[in-house]
Amino acid sequence: MILASLATATALVPALTHTADLRTMSGSSSVLCTGFGPCTDAGMSAKGYHAVWNTSFWNMASGQQCTNYVAYRMIKAGMSATRPAQLKPGKGNAEYWGTSFGYNSIPTVGSIAWWRGGAQGASAEGHLAYVERVNSPTDIVVSESNWGSNFDWRHITTAANWPSGFIHLVDNGAPPPPPVTTPPPVTTPPPPPVTTPPATTPPATVLRNVSPPTITGTVKVGQTLAATDGSWSPAAQTVTYQWLADGKAISGETGRTFLVGRSRLGKSISVQVTATTGGQKVTATSAPTAPAIAGTIAVTTPPVIEGTPAIGETITAVPPVTSPAPTASAVQWYADGVPIPGATSWTLNAGADLAGKRLTVQVTGTRQSFANLSTTSAPSDPVQAPPIQFTTPGSVAGAPQVGSPLTASPGVTDPAPASTTYAWLRDGRPIPGATTPAYTPTKADAGHRVSVQVTLTAPGHFPSINEYAAGTIKAKPRLKVAARSARRAATLTIKLKTAGLPVKGGKIVVQVGKHKVKALAAKHKVRLRVAGLKPGKRKITILYRGTTTVLGDSTTAIVKVRR
Repeated sequence: MILASLATATALVPALTHTADLRTMSGSSSVLCTGFGPCTDAGMSAKGYHAVWNTSFWNMASGQQCTNYVAYRMIKAGMSATRPAQLKPGKGNAEYWGTSFGYNSIPTVGSIAWWRGGAQGASAEGHLAYVERVNSPTDIVVSESNWGSNFDWRHITTAANWPSGFIHLVDNGAPPPPPVTTPPPVTTPPPPPVTTPPATTPPATVLRNVSPPTITGTVKVGQTLAATDGSWSPAAQTVTYQWLADGKAISGETGRTFLVGRSRLGKSISVQVTATTGGQKVTATSAPTAPAIAGTIAVTTPPVIEGTPAIGETITAVPPVTSPAPTASAVQWYADGVPIPGATSWTLNAGADLAGKRLTVQVTGTRQSFANLSTTSAPSDPVQAPPIQFTTPGSVAGAPQVGSPLTASPGVTDPAPASTTYAWLRDGRPIPGATTPAYTPTKADAGHRVSVQVTLTAPGHFPSINEYAAGTIKAKPRLKVAARSARRAATLTIKLKTAGLPVKGGKIVVQVGKHKVKALAAKHKVRLRVAGLKPGKRKITILYRGTTTVLGDSTTAIVKVRR
């Protein structure tokens, strides 16, 4: 249950509001603080409810809601943890409390402020609050835990949101009974009291602290510490607590647990435990802790990417769930781990440059007295995009020879490419400067495989990257033959030349009619003699088989064979 006007107020006031004199505030309903930590820092605590609010008291619904909080305060003030008989089953909503327990119009510290269902801005189920201060019969301060919202302290006057009444269970604030109208009976005065003072007996043992109290928990902003009582001899009948910061008592912090607020950053925390037994009261203090460190913004759920990762689609980053929430946050999108320039909002439109890449989103946040937050989503599926379709495939035209131009054709596509780039490759590695559709192989390419890589891009489509082979490049040789006649024979000198490339290897075949002579071209010059020839003019055919780097070639010569 929560007052409607309070729901509006808490959305407008800052997270922490405090004034030294509550009575100087204007006559209206004003929020003084919101949240367990900020209220504790302002000296307006929940008396330990921050550590137990998920526990049900008097069978009320646990959590941030008014009836459970008020039941907790009544139990803490001394009432039984068993649900009072006045609250019949099914009658636990705030609207039933006033008629179940009874109420009047007199506010007192420790009483319950009660609103009927729908009265003074309350919801249909009514509302409850704990009266913390009474400045006048028309001016009070309450603490309350609001259903579906937060804990706060609020200043109320009769000018706005004044309760329907006040329930008095443990505050002794109910009005006195009406005076008796019949005269009292006549009674005989009692005998005078015995004036002899009673004998006093000193305690059998002196209460002492055997081991001091200790503090458990992490001394960090936003964390809850707990006190242990220490050991006492004899055993303590009751113990009370007082928490200290740098040796100074913290107002209102008298429970077994203590929430480290942001104002305690850098301060050492200790706790005083006062034990009472048989009228004796002894106080012991724990050792101080190390100075409180900055809190950690815990990530319950990391950010999540929603939507279809596809070209032209808008995808959304869902913020992380953290405790506490950062007061400021920032977003950065990544593609395959690399920041996307300018992508710093909670939504992202997937452009063509993101095709095939996995997206992540990083959320950073800050909060005073807490370490900075940084959390990253799981990667998305690769960004989807349609491929570029070919109606005519690409190719390379031209002979794979040194000095013979090669020309690349990118093919015909649907859609037509927005841009086409070329990269000529030698054995799969880029040839420096060879980035145009045409390329003329050099002697450096001889014996190597040359191809061209063509990249086509079109908006909203995957880039198309294709490689077309030109083949292994060879140099074209030139055969120069000198023939000398001899008696019934011919002597040939064959020189092989290429464009600056040495010729090593390859078979040479010389044929004159039916006579054939073979040799290996170990060097660029070869001498051969063909014998057994008939006299007269004879045609000589010279054939070079070539190598892996040099093409084959052939030529002819005429020689006059002598008798």
